[in-house]
Amino acid sequence: MDKIVYICTGTCKAEISEEEYKGGLTKCGTEGCTKKGHTFALRKKCRICSAYYKPEETHSHLA
Repeated sequence: MDKIVYICTGTCKAEISEEEYKGGLTKCGTEGCTKKGHTFALRKKCRICSAYYKPEETHSHLA
């Protein structure tokens, strides 16, 4: 199963775990990032290719 992560959609592209998000780290704090101060976006991360995708999207490696 792919894992839940939270990402910054700005220039820093930070990724945090679900545990970190639930622990209170909910906004980007990276100096110089275009999304500093914005809430991280919920995504799933493919365990095979590391691609990010929205939970409502389908991600597959089938041809």
